[in-house]
Amino acid sequence: MARVDRSAERAKQDYVKAILQLGAGLPVRAADLARYLDVSRAAVTKSRRILERARLVQRASARMDLIALTPRGKSLATRMLRRHRLIETFLHRSLGVPLVELHAQAEAIEHVINDDIAARLERFLGNPQADPHGHPIPAAHRDIPAADASLAQVTAGDMLRIASIPDRDPVSLRHLVEQRILPGLEATLVSRDRKGVRLKSASGEHVVESGLAPLIGVRVRRRPRNGA
Repeated sequence: MARVDRSAERAKQDYVKAILQLGAGLPVRAADLARYLDVSRAAVTKSRRILERARLVQRASARMDLIALTPRGKSLATRMLRRHRLIETFLHRSLGVPLVELHAQAEAIEHVINDDIAARLERFLGNPQADPHGHPIPAAHRDIPAADASLAQVTAGDMLRIASIPDRDPVSLRHLVEQRILPGLEATLVSRDRKGVRLKSASGEHVVESGLAPLIGVRVRRRPRNGA
């Protein structure tokens, strides 16, 4: 029986998952994908050809620089994202792995389990709807639920609930943990300026760096009435 080149297979899995996450289901620009994965544009071009041959992305158009997943590619990407977020949930809930370490650990483990193990993890965890960062866990073979509004879209005086926080950058995540900006936090947006977004909750004040605001998902609970 021929051995599978795990490095090549892992690269395919990483790329389709990145395309799905970066574009939220829509096509992405090659340059944006290169920045997202921290690789060269040439590396993206080479990988794109491989993904095209595997029928995971649509063939490139001379008029468009966009990379779009095929149904087959979207299915693989969704399955990988599901594994990733279930693993994060298991590591955090069952093993107490800190929030800032989850992403890197799950990135390694997601490639060595299969869909059956993912389904067993899901049942073991009680069918969780979101990972510890607040990101929705896709159900098997289904689309990812629609994203929430971002903190950058909320105005002063709005009451909100933190729904999700970014997970890729440990430095940014550590800042949010220190400021107690975690999924489930209920707060009011007090003000925003170049330095950051200031929130107030029952536990005190919280300051979010301006650059992170677009990456934080929120649910607005009540907007101020006109004249209030």
